[in-house]
Amino acid sequence: MATTVQVNRFSTEKDLQEEVCKLIAQKSTLSIEDHGFFTIALSGGSSAKIVCSGLTHQAIDFSKWKVLFCDERYVPLSDENSNYKLAKEFLLDKTSISEENVVALNPSLSLEESAKDYEQKLKSLHPKSTGVPSLDLLVLGMGPDGHICSLFPGHSLLDETDQLVASLADSPKPPPCRITLTYPVINNAKCAVFVTTGSSKAEMVQRALEGNEENPVPAARVKLLNGHVYWFLDDGSASLLKK
Repeated sequence: MATTVQVNRFSTEKDLQEEVCKLIAQKSTLSIEDHGFFTIALSGGSSAKIVCSGLTHQAIDFSKWKVLFCDERYVPLSDENSNYKLAKEFLLDKTSISEENVVALNPSLSLEESAKDYEQKLKSLHPKSTGVPSLDLLVLGMGPDGHICSLFPGHSLLDETDQLVASLADSPKPPPCRITLTYPVINNAKCAVFVTTGSSKAEMVQRALEGNEENPVPAARVKLLNGHVYWFLDDGSASLLKK
């Protein structure tokens, strides 16, 4: 089965939040019924706040969740730039997700070693898998330049195929040092959910969904091998779509 793409538009952020969190709750239930747990990778920024704060209102068995991050800034976990800190504040501290089921960056290691450590933790989530792990769901935001995770336009990591988790020290968006999932693991996920709001994202939404560029923006490169991609947009971010 090839990837399928579904675009959902909402006039209010509240409606968007409710529907995306309903979808995640449904995917969680199906995954737990299928293999006993649910692996979800969260992004940072506004998409994470919308999703994390909304999930606490859903009927979800959080004790079966395994949480990791699509990318992470190479900072202490208590730093304001940490995606882990945001998730902890809005989701982890308010649910039954156990600390041992949260895959966090180890900032005591070097940048390169922290990426290798994170990749090993990622693989341990699916100990029976010998290939690229297939995460149940990714929550993706998209920057005004079309970047996802810490995969930026024109960056060499767009073509990375050997590492599942890579490090970079030259992020065009501060902080410069980060680790990120790469496309082999992103596109092997069962489901990817984009949460994109605001008119500043409208051009990139249009290019990602309707563009046919020789060098597509990073968001357009999310083409799951066998899964579903959902876009949750508000009126501002969807304003340039023709359909």
